[in-house]
Amino acid sequence: MTISIRIKKHLTFLAFGFAIVASGCSADEQKHPLKKEEPVVSGTFELKKAAPQRLEQIYGLGYPGNDTGLYIASHEGLKVYSNGGWLEGTSQKHEYMGFQATEDGFMASGHPEKGSDLKDPLGLVYSQDKGATLENLAFYSESNFYFLSVSYNGKVIYIINQEKNSQIEPGVFISKNEGKTWEQVQLNGLDADTLGMIAAHPTNNSLMAMSTKSGIFFSNDQGKNMNKFTDPIMSTALAFSEDNLYYSSVENNKVLFYKMNIHTLEAEQISIPFLSYDNPITFISVNYKDQNTLSFATYLNDVYESSDGGQNWKLVLKNGRIE
Repeated sequence: MTISIRIKKHLTFLAFGFAIVASGCSADEQKHPLKKEEPVVSGTFELKKAAPQRLEQIYGLGYPGNDTGLYIASHEGLKVYSNGGWLEGTSQKHEYMGFQATEDGFMASGHPEKGSDLKDPLGLVYSQDKGATLENLAFYSESNFYFLSVSYNGKVIYIINQEKNSQIEPGVFISKNEGKTWEQVQLNGLDADTLGMIAAHPTNNSLMAMSTKSGIFFSNDQGKNMNKFTDPIMSTALAFSEDNLYYSSVENNKVLFYKMNIHTLEAEQISIPFLSYDNPITFISVNYKDQNTLSFATYLNDVYESSDGGQNWKLVLKNGRIE
């Protein structure tokens, strides 16, 4: 049986939606070999103090293990919050969508900056040198992925494919070998009418979770079977630490933030600065080298960071403005 599922980014008032067709094919039928592209080498690149600017869009944030700062993916490249100030690259200012930090760099999708020799879209790219060079893992010049999740150890990659390309149909797919082959995720038990952000556990490659308009769904078998563990809330963002799942929701016109113990499945609400209901949390990130450090971004491009597990929060970016 074919099922059509309408997908939107985080909330219904965000820009795009698309239909996914989930077929009844077997796992073996959904595996597709991909040719790995040659690395793309940049010109001169270094991180320097960021010029005053306003970020119009944030596409993700995270703490790559090969650096010490908070990386933010924007429409004009990476911005790095480090030692109380902002840095940016002197080149490679690509529009990195689906940005995901790993222990030795980051993965992303998106579009190259204007004037770049790179093909558009980027497909799935990987950097181990803070964005100075990019390695094309899959789908180069074919697809862009708004919804991308990678385990911190880099051993599991999830994508939500919006449109058919030369390798795969629309749907949710997983790769366990850095993008060489892909297998469709079954999502049995997902009784939501939308898909949303996916979170992969940093080290346990069996665990994943998904936010939907109907709540948070949890899986311990890489998405083959999904179980809902929240009430029917509109969840907008989520991220794992080693022992917890942090997630946010909009309930009764309030933006809320939670921490769930993944061993007991007990959740507690964490106090955050007031956010209006039209400024929900869109991304959450945990620093896996110091898991008391976490951050979140909002729809209106505010970014907050905590160094004590969410007891206190610092506003590090307001309305996307770097002064």
